[in-house]
Amino acid sequence: MDEPLPSSLPASLRSHAAGRLFADACYVALRVAGWLAVTSLAAMGLYVLFFLALGNMSAEGFFAQLANLGNRFTAADTLRRDSFLSIVGTVSTVLFLIVAAARFRSLLAIFVTPAPARKDRP
Repeated sequence: MDEPLPSSLPASLRSHAAGRLFADACYVALRVAGWLAVTSLAAMGLYVLFFLALGNMSAEGFFAQLANLGNRFTAADTLRRDSFLSIVGTVSTVLFLIVAAARFRSLLAIFVTPAPARKDRP
């Protein structure tokens, strides 16, 4: 990111610098949002892999395990459901943190790598 322009410059150049700063902030925000989305999807994919492994790596076994989980969840009382959801939340957080640690270098690249050059600027 560029250094701020001095206030002795014309207002049009200062507004251009402010617009550039806003554009750079939007770029970083979109890149971080994309990183968070991919990391979240990878963490959820670990659940799919877990149920596939439980189902002997077959579609029938996968859906049988999901049906078993769904049947037991709906049959449980409220206290057990809340306990189960608490465990799922904790496991999901741990899985997200593990995937985020594995993808940490790509997060750093967002802040270290300069934005690609635009075609309308030399």
